[in-house]
Amino acid sequence: MSWAPTSRLLAYPWLVAALLLAALAAGRPELAAAAAPIAAVLLVGLLRSRRPALPAVRVSASAARVVEGDIIDLGLNIDFPAEIEALEVGVLLPPGIEMVDAPNPAILARKGGARQSLTIPLRPVRWGAYSLGTVHLRAFDDFRLRRFEARVRADVVVRAYPGTERLRALIRPLHTHVYAGNRVAAQKGDGIEFADLRPYASGDRVRSVNWRVSARRGELWVNQRHPERNVDVVLLLDTFTHAGPAGAGTLEQMVRGASSLASAWLRDRDRVGVIAFGGTLRWLEVGDGSRHAYRLIDAFLDTQVVFSYAWKGVDVIPIRLLPPHALIVGVTPLVDKRLVATLLDLHGRGCDVAVVELNPEAHSAPPASEAAVLAQRIWRLERETLRARFHQAGIGIASWTEGEPLEPVVMEVEGWRRRARLRIR
Repeated sequence: MSWAPTSRLLAYPWLVAALLLAALAAGRPELAAAAAPIAAVLLVGLLRSRRPALPAVRVSASAARVVEGDIIDLGLNIDFPAEIEALEVGVLLPPGIEMVDAPNPAILARKGGARQSLTIPLRPVRWGAYSLGTVHLRAFDDFRLRRFEARVRADVVVRAYPGTERLRALIRPLHTHVYAGNRVAAQKGDGIEFADLRPYASGDRVRSVNWRVSARRGELWVNQRHPERNVDVVLLLDTFTHAGPAGAGTLEQMVRGASSLASAWLRDRDRVGVIAFGGTLRWLEVGDGSRHAYRLIDAFLDTQVVFSYAWKGVDVIPIRLLPPHALIVGVTPLVDKRLVATLLDLHGRGCDVAVVELNPEAHSAPPASEAAVLAQRIWRLERETLRARFHQAGIGIASWTEGEPLEPVVMEVEGWRRRARLRIR
């Protein structure tokens, strides 16, 4: 432990010297007598003061994964060395973590034994991965002449997951896969949803016979059904730009929206992957199951905007990250032209593309002048033109404003795609 003089140690020598000089100058020996106790305290305190050993600190958290807003109990177990009778314990908190109704620092005394425990309730106010456990220790000698301090780093990592919205409606892809799931396939086979009727053929199951139709037509007819299959979904996250202040802009909105979408698809036994496309390329291939859900959310927590002047297109994305017949959902504020060109390029190559637009206007300051108002109107017209360009290309798109529920936006995208499929037919 390092040590530093306290205000007493700095002030007492000057006080003793001042009293002695005043006694000599005024010829008042009582002033020198008043300096004697202070000098004795200073001398005895320095002789008895010893640098203590570093207390043993063990840090633990009640949970390694929580949802933002939940309470985490940070536990500290401290072994007091023999030289310390009282210890100030403070926890250094990273931005995004707040303490809940607890003193910081707290004072622990040795009276109850050499080992003391302290529980500190914490609350993450924002999603992210936080390294906790940096503990600041402070102790004083018997006369509070010297201050001993130390920092102990325990590296307890807690991941705060973003709060997700439970979605009852999702975007339906154009194609399904061969694995069992909750999506009704367009093909005919064994399933639940009725598809069509056809004459009985050798080998058909008896339970597939439609007895009412067979009795009316005088021959056996069987039901055809749509099988339930799963789908592949790739979430394409725009990390080229960020609109809004740090901690409350389109990046945070994008992570929360992508988490809600991924959770809903995984609950329906679909396979989900993620590509963070921006200054750097990060990805997680499609997968399913609870373990993959944790990997997805951890990938979302690592999402960050990286500025880059390099022009990047779809060619930099490895082909294995885009499975055949996968639904590609772009989550983007549509500010950077490179992501816009990538989405249009993917659609032109035959991919099934949909877009959830993050409204950047909700994160910008209101215009303060007439010129700013005119610029905002022009900017809105440009964005309307861009949306019309997506619709003309056959890509469903809907705008999502921060603070509004996500489900109506998803339903709007799906409604547009359904109407587009009917027009094609």
